[in-house]
Amino acid sequence: MVLFGVGRRPNTAGLDLEKAGVHTDDRGYVPVTDRLRTNVPYLSAIGDVTGGIQLAHVASHQALVAASVLSGHDERIDYRAVPAATFTHPEVASVGLTEAQAREAGHEITTARFPFAALGRAHAYGAMDGMVKVVADRSSGAVLGAHIIGPGASDLITEAALAVTHGVTLTGLADTLHAHPTLGEATMEAAMGPSASRFTPRVSAAEDEQRFSPSAMTARRLTSSFSRPVR
Repeated sequence: MVLFGVGRRPNTAGLDLEKAGVHTDDRGYVPVTDRLRTNVPYLSAIGDVTGGIQLAHVASHQALVAASVLSGHDERIDYRAVPAATFTHPEVASVGLTEAQAREAGHEITTARFPFAALGRAHAYGAMDGMVKVVADRSSGAVLGAHIIGPGASDLITEAALAVTHGVTLTGLADTLHAHPTLGEATMEAAMGPSASRFTPRVSAAEDEQRFSPSAMTARRLTSSFSRPVR
């Protein structure tokens, strides 16, 4: 049996929203601000009825923001880092911008990839298909998006969502200690690629050779000997 879904429509008919003064659009959705307020300032709306990203975890987060706003706090919803997961085999998950979207937004980008086939934990699971891909701004290194296909993708995407939300850089991801052996190491390993330049020696080969030449090492030993305190 094949289920073919062609779309969704809001189930707002019969709620008498017009009696409360709440506006709906031509499809029946309830427009809201980034504070989840309807056109009636003391009434908020969350979830699929708002016509935005129709995911359960988005509705839950909208509820937190709406409750905070109704409590008098100045909080706003941010949809830049909404993780999406497809529970297939292998799993697929993504967050933030794709390469094309990042370029359209004016970013010069760099991408980083790491295959699960090179990860010990994936071999232990017997699930080596797929990879982690990270999209970042070339100049700042800030993570703009991530895309994962492979074992545990729906769980791994949370770290990438955190990175996008808080402007974490590729170096920040690479410098974060990850337990071994875990699937999460794939994100760290991917981030290490573009940030590998920090392992490049800052001195030239000639300078390096001169620094470690026999005469230079002898001079350092003599200097060290003469600088020792006399007891």
